[in-house]
Amino acid sequence: MALAARTSGAEEVCRYGGTTSYNGQVSVETRASTANGETTIGVTTRLSAKSFGLIEWRYWLEEISVWRNGEMRSIGINHRYVFGGRIQRQQWDVFTAEPGGMSASRVQAKSLGDFQDKHHGFVSHWDLASFGMPWLADYRAAAPERRTDLDLPRAAMPARIGPPLALAFYWVRWQANDGQTVPIFLPGFKHDPRANATMMAIGVETGGVQHLRATIRHPSLSADKPSAGDAWVTADHRLARVTLDAHDARGNATGDVRLEECRGDTGGGQ
Repeated sequence: MALAARTSGAEEVCRYGGTTSYNGQVSVETRASTANGETTIGVTTRLSAKSFGLIEWRYWLEEISVWRNGEMRSIGINHRYVFGGRIQRQQWDVFTAEPGGMSASRVQAKSLGDFQDKHHGFVSHWDLASFGMPWLADYRAAAPERRTDLDLPRAAMPARIGPPLALAFYWVRWQANDGQTVPIFLPGFKHDPRANATMMAIGVETGGVQHLRATIRHPSLSADKPSAGDAWVTADHRLARVTLDAHDARGNATGDVRLEECRGDTGGGQ
């Protein structure tokens, strides 16, 4: 009966909230579903903060990845950046697994008028209020631009490689190998689209909560001060807390996100 339920479709929805540097507030929602041998993981993050304590900026990122047998088959990215009340960037990327690697396409424009001219069939998604709403079904009608400069070659795709949000908020919950290197794909990066995280088990805390730490290496991060993300995973594989401590040439940034509610179960970790 359990196997039949997973085949017909199982879903889990979890919500997190927390704080970041620059007086930031962050919310995260994960939606994971398993059906017909595929697992779809959608992670939506909303971050609002203030530069110099005065100028508000919002950074929103949605990542939708599809997996089969532990390997990613496609990734959809919706990225929005608003500074001082003005839209600075809105783009939608889709990466599809092909024999040569992950093939990329992009939809973007600098203004609503430009967006209407280039991507008329997708214009309903321009409004900021549409963020987090389904958009992949309309993507083909947007006439996306093929972006070979964003492709990830097959040679750069070791087993179990994945995008950062799916790894941080879903797959980490079944991470068991101490000292394992986890390969990360940074979709949309024109340069250095790969990073590595070395996982370490810090210990088991009250109630059987496992504390894990991922030390992250990437050319844009400081080589002298390691950047790290910590995760606390309960005995029943719920993600209770995530923290981030990142360092680069401009300074450092921190974040602390905690589970608020979780319902459903995908039978993950398969």
